[in-house]
Amino acid sequence: MSIMFFSNLLHWRFLSYPDTAQDTTILMSARNEETHITDAIQAILRQHYKGKIHLLVLDNCSTDRTKEKILNLKSMSNDHCSIKYIYCPTPGKAHALNTGLLFVHTPYFMTVDADTILEPHAVQKIMNHIVACKSACVAGNILVRNAKQSFASRMQTYDYLLSIASVKRFQGSYRSTLVAQGAFSVYQTNAVRHIGGWNNVLGEDIVLTYQFLQNKFPSTYEPKAVGYTIVPETIRGLFHQRKRWAIGMLEGLSTVPPWKQGSVYSVFFTTVNCFVIYLDLAFLFGFLPGVVLAFFGYFYFVGYLTFVSAAISALLYLCMYAYQKRIGVPFQTTFWGFLSFFLFFQPLQSMASLFGYLSKLLGKKTTWNSRDL
Repeated sequence: MSIMFFSNLLHWRFLSYPDTAQDTTILMSARNEETHITDAIQAILRQHYKGKIHLLVLDNCSTDRTKEKILNLKSMSNDHCSIKYIYCPTPGKAHALNTGLLFVHTPYFMTVDADTILEPHAVQKIMNHIVACKSACVAGNILVRNAKQSFASRMQTYDYLLSIASVKRFQGSYRSTLVAQGAFSVYQTNAVRHIGGWNNVLGEDIVLTYQFLQNKFPSTYEPKAVGYTIVPETIRGLFHQRKRWAIGMLEGLSTVPPWKQGSVYSVFFTTVNCFVIYLDLAFLFGFLPGVVLAFFGYFYFVGYLTFVSAAISALLYLCMYAYQKRIGVPFQTTFWGFLSFFLFFQPLQSMASLFGYLSKLLGKKTTWNSRDL
């Protein structure tokens, strides 16, 4: 936490890049997304981008009205943004994205989830970054769209706004962002084809980014390119999402272990990820029991030095909140949401991650289920 705080403090300036007019492609994978896909596509049509956007909507075996919604919007194609419907008959997001990759004819392309709404300047900001910096991939800044819908979504508002954004800023400063998330990221087309596309795993975006770094392809982060995504609104859904994320991290580490990474920075960050497993175990079986013992005067695991750690964390989050405010895009916050995040989020995430680690260790098959949202 200290290293991340001081690194982000050193890199507090927003970097600006020249506006590009490169044509780009957006891959939007959709499986039973009739509720959200109209808003997601309309947000693409409203983009203030100097180049042309080719939107490829990939229907991944939907059984609801997703296809109908896409075709209804296809007539809104114009000189600025074209819309093309593509059906992928093989279930699995990696299969859909690899199918879409065959139709990409631009030097760069993006992935945007069908429940993610892009801020009107998001495409311009993220394209400016990848063209100027020559990164293999650039992760966008993801914020929560349904922030006030439930107890679970209120907590996640601060996880995305503070925790996830802090980590991506930290890693991106050294061109080693470990996850260019599928919800909103941009890629060099030739780099993705060099890797061979996406592996058919739960964490396909994680594995792809690890493979970039193994090949010494830089992976960065653009905080001013903002997308708003739908997060799980139930504790059950949140639990299953974080379980999948934990499995995805292990998939990345097993595909490209730290000692096979291509730079000293990516070696460091992936090694830290290995210790996340220990940190989750230590939190559940050391810190939480230690808090109970401390109330009775037994400071075996939790003592006065714990306040130092808490103070550093609070300072990091305060600075990150101020940084996000400077971007100038709206986001929803509540006092009760932050209090819930502070008190309950980490125990839930660590428990979900532990189940993910055990599932991977025992070889159990886990699949994505839209009902988890």
